[in-house]
Amino acid sequence: MKYCQDCGTLLKGRTDKKFCDDYCRCHYNNGINRNRDQDFKKINNILKKNTSILEKLIEQGIKNSTPHSLSAAGFNFNFLTHQLQEQNGEMTIYCYNYGYIKINEEQLVLKQVTHSLNFK
Repeated sequence: MKYCQDCGTLLKGRTDKKFCDDYCRCHYNNGINRNRDQDFKKINNILKKNTSILEKLIEQGIKNSTPHSLSAAGFNFNFLTHQLQEQNGEMTIYCYNYGYIKINEEQLVLKQVTHSLNFK
């Protein structure tokens, strides 16, 4: 005898059946995915905040900053979307389409992507 994985009702029908109906299947899977989706949302919110901070600075014409200034504005250096090595060998760290190059421990050069990114 098998029982529904969500509500515990005795199952009738196919031997490989796991749920009594679509409601129970969706309810069960939504419960499993809820924590994962919340983590994705938290991470994406941090990335959006980082992007917003860089975007505002660049729109104000600010091309250089310091890690301390960005941190004070709420920037979280632990989260990024990607890194690209420039032709000159410098590594640009991005949050979506805004990024920075670390010149030294106290100097950052801010950048905005001006071309479309092709990820493979």
